[in-house]
Order: sequence, then structure tokens, then C-alpha cells
Amino acid sequence: MASASSPLQILLTGATGYIGGTILTQLLNSTSPALKDATISCLVRGPDRVAKLTSAYGSRVRPILYKDIDDLEATVAAAAQHDLVINTTLGYHPSSGVALVRGLSQRKAATGRDVWLIFTSGTSNVGDRPVSKAWVEERADREFDDAADDVYAYEKDREVRDGLYLQRTAELAVVDAGLEFGVKTLVIMSPTIFGIGTGLFNNISIQIPTYIRAVLKQKRGVVVADGAGVWDAVHVQDLAELYLLVVRRILESGGEGVPTGKKGIIFSGNGRHSWREVAQGVADVCYAEGKLTSTNLESLTLAEAAKVFTLGIGEWENEDFVERAFASNSRTVSNVGRKLGWKPTRGEDAWKAGFRDDLKVVLEQVK
Repeated sequence: MASASSPLQILLTGATGYIGGTILTQLLNSTSPALKDATISCLVRGPDRVAKLTSAYGSRVRPILYKDIDDLEATVAAAAQHDLVINTTLGYHPSSGVALVRGLSQRKAATGRDVWLIFTSGTSNVGDRPVSKAWVEERADREFDDAADDVYAYEKDREVRDGLYLQRTAELAVVDAGLEFGVKTLVIMSPTIFGIGTGLFNNISIQIPTYIRAVLKQKRGVVVADGAGVWDAVHVQDLAELYLLVVRRILESGGEGVPTGKKGIIFSGNGRHSWREVAQGVADVCYAEGKLTSTNLESLTLAEAAKVFTLGIGEWENEDFVERAFASNSRTVSNVGRKLGWKPTRGEDAWKAGFRDDLKVVLEQVK
């Protein structure tokens, strides 16, 4: 049993992924006295991944092997040995998120001190559905401010009136379970994430590479509907720095200033784009690489897009998903992170370079 004065134990899920791998390197490279010698536990699948993490990071990383994200018993058991869990695995899986909360509640009962879950989600949760008109905001240019708006109440209402959306369902389940079991939760809800990651495994994001693969498959520049929807973006290393900032706050000052529970849903955007701009950026770099004969864009219906915009994340990839992830409006203002001291630095130049970087990796994967 850990004593109340022993160092806080950290568990990271998704360390072999894009976001998680980048967060892991940020944690390990931090000069914070609270992290400098810390061991980071990582819940991972496959002995080969365990071996690679151990070879690269030695004793700084302690891999915990489990079957997969559905291995809820192992998930609870791992969380029960830690005080702070950073979850970056698939956000469309409510039961695994709740399992982390249940494990942390056991840790709290054993140690008598606060336990924390930093949970990764996405801004499609608050996006409209402008093509199907299934959900239309009063104002298409609506912005959600994490410091001023009741995002939790908004999402709760959406679950009732707009129907279940698994990523949002998972997020709300984690917040509600945290309140029930006395676990402090912070949701970091991110927009389009771009840039090359720094982890050992997957180093590219989801949305833009998915767009690139769709264009390469179609052999033409494409856009979903008219591409008028507007989203925010954040570089993966800037995003990892936000996670690091929060972790340091928890370790160094007990989480002073970090909102939790219903107020603990924050954004991470640092830049804004339309989906037509994304489509044009993809078409331009594919053309420059000789993969297209024109930079023109052709519009796809939701039904057409659902056949080519595939992420490989399950049966819910359908027209509804494509509309939320590649055609919606989702404008967010990340004031909480900035008030905590977050200073993202990778802006428009990095955004433009991201298209070339992602194409290069995708083409290597195709080879």
C-alpha cells in the first residue's frame, strides 16, 4: 500500500499511439523535479511493444501488458496501482474509461489521497451536422469557450436531443463516474491534430492522413459536400505540452487551478481552418508530388465520402461519423489552458508543412 507521502504513480494508456507516444516523450524529457526521475507505467498490448519500450527507455518506463482495450479487469487493476492516469486510447469506448475511474477509486480508498484521470476526447462532440441538417446550431459560427460556457450541460443535452455519439458518450460517462466515485477528472477535447509525433510507434494523426489516403485512392482532389465547415487545429507537440503542464500542476501543487468534474472539460485549439482549406491543402501537396494531375476539388456526398474516409475504428464509421469528423462546424476557444500557462508556438507555417509531412509518411506506408 502506498503511503500518503510517497511519490504519485503515473499510468499512461495509448503510449504506442500518436498522442500518447508524444506525451510520453514530453514526460520523460521534462526537467521538472517531480518528473525528472519518475517512472511512467504504460498499459500496452503485445510483448513486442513491451520490448521496444523497454529497449528505448529502460527503467524510466514500466510496461504493463494487457490483452486489449476490452480487457476491463486488467484495466481496473492497473489503474488501482496509480494516482494519476493519462488516457489517450480510443475515445469511442465508454467501458474502458469507466474502468480507469473504478481502478482509481480503489487507489483513493487505499491511500486516502486524491486521484486523477486526464481523459482524451475530441471536438466533434460539439460539432453540428450541416450537411444532413440533423443538428443545426442557431448560429453556424458558434464558438464554445471552455472558461465561460457550460460544455458539460451542452453535451448532456446533445446526448438526449441529438442521440448517442460514442466519443461524447464515453467522455460524459467518465465525468459522471468520476463524480460518483470521487475521482478528479479532466477532459482535454482536441480538434484536428497535426504534425509529426515523437513517439516510438505511430507518428501521424488521423484526420489529415485519412484525407490524403482518400485522395490517393480516388486519384482526384475531393471535399465532403461544400467544405464550408470550420474547425480548429493543434500541433501534436503543442498538445503534449498542455498535458505536461497539467501533469506538473497535479504533481507539484495538487492540481491548483485545474478544473475537474463538470467544469473540467477544456479545449486545445490553436488555429482555425475550413474543411475546404484542408481539402485544398491535401490536393496541392499530392499534385506537387505527382500523385494528381490537377489541384481541382470535386464534391462528395456523405454516402460517397463514407466509402473512402475510413479510419478503421469500428462499425460506427458511417455517414454520420464522416459528417461530424470531416464536414461539421466545431469552433472552440482554449482559454483554460492558456490561463494555466499553456503557450502553443506551432502555427500557420507548421500547419502548412504538416500536409507535406503527412503525405511523405503515408506514401512510405503504402510502399
